[in-house]
Amino acid sequence: MNTQRWQRISAIFDQVAEVAPAARDDLLTQLCGGDAELKRDVEALLLADQGQAAFEHAIDAAQVALAAAWSQPHAAQATIAANTRIGPWSVVHELGRGGMGIVLLVERADGQFEQRAALKLIKRGMDSEALLARFLRERQILARLEHPHIARLLDGGITDEGRPYFAMEYIDGEPLLRHCAVRKLGLEQRIKLFVDICAAAQFAHRALIVHLDLKSSNVLVTDDGVVKLLDFGIAKLLADDIDATQTGDAAGRPLTPAYAAPEQLCGEPVSTATDVYALGAILYELLTAQRPYDFGATTTLEEIRKQVNSTPPALPSKRAAADAPVPARRLRSDLDTIILTALKREPDRRYTTADALAQDLHRYLLGEPIRARRDSAWYRTAKFVRRHRLGVVMASVAIFGLIATTALALWEARLARAQAQRAETVTDFLIDIFRVADPKGAPGGVKLSAVDVLDAGAQRLDTQLSSQPQLAARFGEVMGAIYIELDQYDHAIRLLQQALDKLPDAGADSSKANLIAQLARAEYEKGDYAAAEKNAAAALAQHGSSDGADSASVAHDLALQGEIARRQGDFKKAEPLLQQALAMSRANLKSPNAQIAAQLNQLAVLYSDMRRLDEGTTLTEAALAMFTALYGENHLDVAENLINLGSFRMQAGHVAEALPPLQQAITIYRRLLPADHPLLATALVNHARAFDRLGRFDEAEPLYLQALAMQRRVLGEQHPDVAATLNNLAVLHMHHDDFVGGADYSRQALAIWVAQGKPEHPFALGSKANLSVALRESGDLPESERLIRDVLSERRKQLGEKHFLVSYTMDQLGIVLRLSGRPAEAIIQHQLAQDLRADSSGLPPQEVAAAHLHFALGELAVADLGAANQQIQQALQILDKLQPSNTERLADALLAQARIALAQHDVAAGCNAVNHALELRPADDPAHGWRHAEALAVHGECLAAHNDFVAARSEIKTALIQLQHTRGSDHWMTRQVRTALQRLPEH
Repeated sequence: MNTQRWQRISAIFDQVAEVAPAARDDLLTQLCGGDAELKRDVEALLLADQGQAAFEHAIDAAQVALAAAWSQPHAAQATIAANTRIGPWSVVHELGRGGMGIVLLVERADGQFEQRAALKLIKRGMDSEALLARFLRERQILARLEHPHIARLLDGGITDEGRPYFAMEYIDGEPLLRHCAVRKLGLEQRIKLFVDICAAAQFAHRALIVHLDLKSSNVLVTDDGVVKLLDFGIAKLLADDIDATQTGDAAGRPLTPAYAAPEQLCGEPVSTATDVYALGAILYELLTAQRPYDFGATTTLEEIRKQVNSTPPALPSKRAAADAPVPARRLRSDLDTIILTALKREPDRRYTTADALAQDLHRYLLGEPIRARRDSAWYRTAKFVRRHRLGVVMASVAIFGLIATTALALWEARLARAQAQRAETVTDFLIDIFRVADPKGAPGGVKLSAVDVLDAGAQRLDTQLSSQPQLAARFGEVMGAIYIELDQYDHAIRLLQQALDKLPDAGADSSKANLIAQLARAEYEKGDYAAAEKNAAAALAQHGSSDGADSASVAHDLALQGEIARRQGDFKKAEPLLQQALAMSRANLKSPNAQIAAQLNQLAVLYSDMRRLDEGTTLTEAALAMFTALYGENHLDVAENLINLGSFRMQAGHVAEALPPLQQAITIYRRLLPADHPLLATALVNHARAFDRLGRFDEAEPLYLQALAMQRRVLGEQHPDVAATLNNLAVLHMHHDDFVGGADYSRQALAIWVAQGKPEHPFALGSKANLSVALRESGDLPESERLIRDVLSERRKQLGEKHFLVSYTMDQLGIVLRLSGRPAEAIIQHQLAQDLRADSSGLPPQEVAAAHLHFALGELAVADLGAANQQIQQALQILDKLQPSNTERLADALLAQARIALAQHDVAAGCNAVNHALELRPADDPAHGWRHAEALAVHGECLAAHNDFVAARSEIKTALIQLQHTRGSDHWMTRQVRTALQRLPEH
């Protein structure tokens, strides 16, 4: 049977299948025009389509034989010996054999230049006019294709025996599937390679060339990860004046059924959509290690046609086995939809171009909505009824019979109607919500934000879903989670509480437990820890009843309780909760798993707060490894954990070692995210923090400013991320003695929080504390004291007495009190802070050292020299371990040690300490400015202790002049040095 015959059968079948069975015979006789065999073929298809008889092979034996011939190797051909000359090429060895050509590795032999190529030579015995024409056609096509992902044509000609050949670029690589398998590439890496295949296909399509035999074996990948598309052997020029119906088997062209589009199999017109189908098949196989259809070795072409035309491919997520290259759960939803859109039976329902397919994959990687949509229930039903009219009628009769005899069927029908009504309600609700996002539907035509859309949805929950509280609860949970991600905690709490109030009180229901858990999370993020703790406990109890005491949902609630305890500084309570949550998740969930990885990370953060840095780093690395196993190296969660690892190393004082993971995270973000994405800005901020800690101001500030500009463009001037970066800039400038600049940046950051009505937000308190330090160092001690007392009061309320930030703030207050001439009050604050640190940890080691340093200066001010010496020794022990990244703080401690030694009349020890400090603050380094002057003044006191008053006066006077110039005449440090100068004897 030829293709024209098949097309005629198919056309008659389509017409007859549309009419009632009683009228079919007359119409069939008329359409077949007396051709009894044609009539029998159509009748066989009608019977098979109705499912009333086994499928009878009504296809001509010649057609079957042709299909079988395609699947069998051709007769063995003689091997071509090495060094055989073919045109200007010399044969090295045979690479392989295709459907009609032998492929040889060849080298240039004409002496013009050195070059290797893959040379395709037509097989002996395959010299029909059609095949020769096709071979020559491939040369013509390849000559038009110059693209980095298409193997290019180098040469072509005719051998002495009259056999055509062409030489193409030799690709030293592996087939696509093997390349991915050997390197164990993750989802993102596989998609990136596939997008390059799409680019090659799109280029060919723009040149009006359709490949028509795209398959995974026609794609090679080099060791450098460069994709190369091969074998345009059956390609078709769309611009050619060839009968559009002569494709696939009708034109005598081989094809690969596993990748062939339905129109190819049925001899229908081909187009670029034919290649899109094949791309979908490649993507299906690339991500699942399965092909869209399982065709056995003996499956005939007609059986293949029947299967492809009657049964859509299974969801990729359903076909992915346990050992699939990509976990099934990652394929669900968007990737299922993308792949099956490319594999649609009808060409006009696939992606319009290969580039459209690639763009949807790009949207998926960015977490943006994809353009493809799943088939609606109405579409699927209409198609089923159109293909199976009789079957539907018979099934309907059977259903009505069952309804008359069994209550179960009635219940099922009601359930089906309820589910249909639920689906319709969901659809209407979502349409109404997102219609608000359309500027045409928004008030005044204004384009609304995500928060505006959520607000509109929240208002509709009460009206559109009032009769379906379970559905309203589910929407409330999801929308509440989005509110939390947008930092709209009050909105989230209000919506979640409203949804919760609509649910019945009785019974153990996981949906209710989920709502309570989400409510607890919103309260936690807001900082209302008492409410969060109460609801987390309620969610835990509810999940225990509905899902089981050892369930994964209970583990999630335990982890939330642990996070709440950690945030309040109760590390002893937090640790067992987080450990139990992690153990429970590991028992319930198969590793690698995102919840397990997240809880590894939570426990790591706790250990960071507790200064158990080795354990914390180990957990962070485990979380990073798990996220990498889940998603591959090129994923946003991986980048986030790389930043966490960098932060861990910074906290441990290993700042230089923090740079590589931070830089790697930035690379991933730049690859996956738009140029101005907020996550990329955050990564730049962390990178800048590392440079700041290393004293590399000139590298840190540009990164901060770049991130700030990105955040302002994308997020707006009043966003919390903008405030955070301004705060980091304040710290940077203060680290480099620009306290005026530090105060200015702190005020800008604080103003954002005040404008948002959140002056007591934890980050706002951080900016206020930094402003206090900037003002203190600038000499405004009264305002500095007022601000730091406000911060201390609020942190006590929010965090409790045990949190390390409370002890840190007490130390800051102690510094202000000492500099204000109230050392006894200062000592009280330092002692309280030290007592708190004995019960809890979390303060970075350099800050613990600073606390001991300032406690020592307070004790020195009240002349308790033994206590002062004890404190300064503790500071020096910590700082010695943190070198060379804390030289300024070490110099501060050495100067304090010198002052204490001089007060104890240990002049030698005092002078040794101050000389070491001067080495760290040389006079010829302008970066040290007033800090060198401070050290010089203490050195002058050493000279005075040696009774060298002339030299002492000279050095202290020089220091005073420098301080008056850099810090001002009324600064507390200037006043201290002026007093030291006045105490010197006149002679």
